[in-house]
Amino acid sequence: MNSTQTAPPNTAPSPSAKKLFQLNAKPDAMQASIPARTQISPDIVKLSYEQICEYLTKLGYAVKPTQEAYEELKKCAGSNTKQFDSEFILLKGIPYSPAKPATIKWLNPPTMPKDLIRPNVPFGIIRQASEAVQAKTIFGQEIPHVQEKQEKEEKKIVTITTHPNFIIDQNGEMKCEKGGQALILPNGKIDFADVYTVKDVRPDQIQKVTFPCSVVVKCELQGNFTWIVEGDLTVEQFWTAQGITVQGNVTAKSGIQTNNSSDDSKAVRIQGNLDAIFIQSSCFIVEGNIKVEKGILASRITTSGNLECLGDPGKISGSEIIMNKGTINAKIIGSEKDKPTYIKYFAEDNANNSTVATLAEGTRIQIRKTNIIIKFDQPWPPPK
Repeated sequence: MNSTQTAPPNTAPSPSAKKLFQLNAKPDAMQASIPARTQISPDIVKLSYEQICEYLTKLGYAVKPTQEAYEELKKCAGSNTKQFDSEFILLKGIPYSPAKPATIKWLNPPTMPKDLIRPNVPFGIIRQASEAVQAKTIFGQEIPHVQEKQEKEEKKIVTITTHPNFIIDQNGEMKCEKGGQALILPNGKIDFADVYTVKDVRPDQIQKVTFPCSVVVKCELQGNFTWIVEGDLTVEQFWTAQGITVQGNVTAKSGIQTNNSSDDSKAVRIQGNLDAIFIQSSCFIVEGNIKVEKGILASRITTSGNLECLGDPGKISGSEIIMNKGTINAKIIGSEKDKPTYIKYFAEDNANNSTVATLAEGTRIQIRKTNIIIKFDQPWPPPK
């Protein structure tokens, strides 16, 4: 009695033993399809998705069909005709996918500040960045990506001023072709004058600006900007803004509190000198001298010049002061027990030539590689 030997249930049939269907690859090897009106084996009804994938692998294909394609194939194999009426694409290659940056979609309406968070209400959706995915054929071969030359699309620009001296460059940044002053008006428009004066800040419109000369800010300076001031900067009211770079000198006629006390990447950078009333919870990198009247609290200050704090009370506390060069002349340093003040000098002469009336207990001083912890209140330099 003859017996028919069947394949184990988890083993796909060998292509040499049985042909389940006709499968033709496209010339570009990005698709493989079953021609219309070709016979499909009814045995496919008994095969699982994994068995079909294994069968295709033995035929030399590296990609797998989608679950939907598998279901359509199985449905056709169980039909009366066991044929597709039209060409059926079973396999598809992987197309090239360019890298995408992380994006944030704000959910708040334009009239509501972006930093206003209501309880249990999401205010934004963050889409993570993704790397580029190279194209692959149905046989697993990677296709090098060739960048096509595309016609450069004209960038849509919202014009907020009609003055001929203002231009928008190809990066969408607003610049002025000659020196002078911009008047940023309450309605968000900009006018031109001999000197730049900022009377009202609209972060949604004036977020990224290069000022080609000095700037006077007559309003509160708040927001997260990318401002480059090629001259001097004068701020007449309270200052909380980050992301400002000044090539000249800075005068702050009121207080400064940017709420960034440790991150140098978000520091306000000044190539000239800084003159301020007081600095709190802020991060500054200053190439020139610093003169602060009342004090410095909970901040990180890096300077290549001299630091002076001799007003009332003339106190530096809870802060980190990095002296690349120059000396310190202050009334009081330290006294914050929870967060001791840290002073770092890169030259011993600069430390010895500094003058502090009262150096509080707990203050840390580093002179090159030597660390000193002040044990009790004393002047600096310490008495010999």
